[in-house]
Amino acid sequence: MNFYKTPLLFTHLFESGDLSRCSESESIDKNLELIITTCPGEHKYDPGYGCGIWFLDFENVVSIQRWENEFMSFIAKAAGKYEPRIMILDTQVNFLDVKNQHELSGAVSIRKRADIQIDAIIVSSGKKCRFYYALYLGPLTSD
Repeated sequence: MNFYKTPLLFTHLFESGDLSRCSESESIDKNLELIITTCPGEHKYDPGYGCGIWFLDFENVVSIQRWENEFMSFIAKAAGKYEPRIMILDTQVNFLDVKNQHELSGAVSIRKRADIQIDAIIVSSGKKCRFYYALYLGPLTSD
């Protein structure tokens, strides 16, 4: 099967008469990234599309362990619902504090980074695969 590469580049379509294609694994990877980085309510035709981690970004944290578990749960739930081409085996998230020094001001800031790993099996082929994503929290951004 052929899958269209995202983002869709219509200039390529007009120049060559075809859109760029990618493998199923690459297509799944891009869709998972889009799911994780989309806040529910942003998608006009499916308000539920996206991942609830956005609701945790500025939440007052009472229990770090509970917050981290909820973060992982949101990712597994969204990926399971909106990426039917895979069967999720495991979802892991490691949180790290990352120190950044701004070039102009010299000010130092520390942000929390979530390294996300999703282990899955591609349903059509039975092939095991692993997907990685890095997100910075507060405000939430992708790497």
